[in-house]
Amino acid sequence: MDEGLREAAQSGSIYALYALIQDNADVLRCIDQMEFVDTPLHIAAVAGHTDFAMEMMNLKPSFARKLNQGGFSPIHLALQNEQTEMVVDLLSIDKDLVRVKGKEGYTALHYVAREGNVPLLSLFLDRCPYCILDLTIRNETALHIAAKNNRLEAFKAILQWIQRTPEDIQFQRRRILNLQDKDGNTILHIAASNNQPQMIKLLIKRKEVNRNKINQNGLTALDVLQGQTLVDNRESQKILNCAPSWLWKVSNFETKLTDTIREMTPDTINALLVVFALVLTMTYQAILSPPGGVSQGDAGGSDKDNEGKSVVNPRTFFWFYIPNGVAFFMAWIITMALLRVVAKSIMCFLSPLYMLVCFCYGAAVAIIAPSTTSAFVTLGAGSIIVLLMDRSKTLFRAVVQRGESGAVKGPQLDHQWLVQIWPNGYCSDNPYGHTVLSRL
Repeated sequence: MDEGLREAAQSGSIYALYALIQDNADVLRCIDQMEFVDTPLHIAAVAGHTDFAMEMMNLKPSFARKLNQGGFSPIHLALQNEQTEMVVDLLSIDKDLVRVKGKEGYTALHYVAREGNVPLLSLFLDRCPYCILDLTIRNETALHIAAKNNRLEAFKAILQWIQRTPEDIQFQRRRILNLQDKDGNTILHIAASNNQPQMIKLLIKRKEVNRNKINQNGLTALDVLQGQTLVDNRESQKILNCAPSWLWKVSNFETKLTDTIREMTPDTINALLVVFALVLTMTYQAILSPPGGVSQGDAGGSDKDNEGKSVVNPRTFFWFYIPNGVAFFMAWIITMALLRVVAKSIMCFLSPLYMLVCFCYGAAVAIIAPSTTSAFVTLGAGSIIVLLMDRSKTLFRAVVQRGESGAVKGPQLDHQWLVQIWPNGYCSDNPYGHTVLSRL
């Protein structure tokens, strides 16, 4: 770099800058052609000359994204030298500077998470929400870094922000909270390895967090805690051993289902709506026209109590209507979840309508059941089976993961991530097509 230009940047003299440009109109272009260099913007960022830096941003905005020989951009250097005003002013011109990756893939968000700078952390997330998706070369998010460096306040701030994320990236919440680094460790694994009970408690309160995830060594977060013999981690183990309530499990199932639907294409959602509408129709029709028909009573009235009841015996009634009820309730739940995604604006009208359909189904079963006991058993068994099916699926996956961890070294197939490029124009906060990770 021209020595006069270096001195102008160090002193923050805009007058000297333009004097050099008058002498050599290509003085800035020569610097821009270099791959790694300390530009005048880098120097001004270190010195804290905000006015000079803003002038340089107007003349050469590309300097803001250049890395010097140490692998740092101007915003990285401003953070390292505690030039907060400089950082805020740079973001006022280009908020996506938060996502510029420097040495080891660190962004400005990763840096403030490591240092525990909560005010700047909140500012970055509010200005550029998509920066939460950026990863280091070790597949770490800002949450991983805050947990690894025991920055509890920064950790809390990120979790609170994630809870109120913009709706268009809300479905990414589960991925963020369960993302694994290069060693297969989730944020919960890291909090457990550092014996941070407060972090563990904050995480397991989030219904999206999977406490049964295993790392490359085949260990869950609880296994990591139980393997620690030199520290007193009884409080952390107690928190992780605490069984989630049934209400939490139902809410977690709903969240998983909604996230899965959000990832589907519109054509897939439309096809599923048609399929489940047919299932609802067929199962409901089985109530209106039960197999074998219903008792018509007799003229004398001796069989008046059985009028309108199914003519089949209670055992046969159970064999048919319990599976029928399971099919109806599962189709009803999934249809409601699909509609919440594609017709959210009119769900206030659709929800009462579908609730009435569900009520009418239960009332119809009660009417045609051979006895009141049969009706309660049928509806109760159907509801319980729906819940048990979800639970058995979770247990089966856990068993499979355990088996794979013992047979295969390295990352499990279930824990691989597919790199996707976010297309230009996907949203205003991501105009540069940054690379993010998405679950297979």
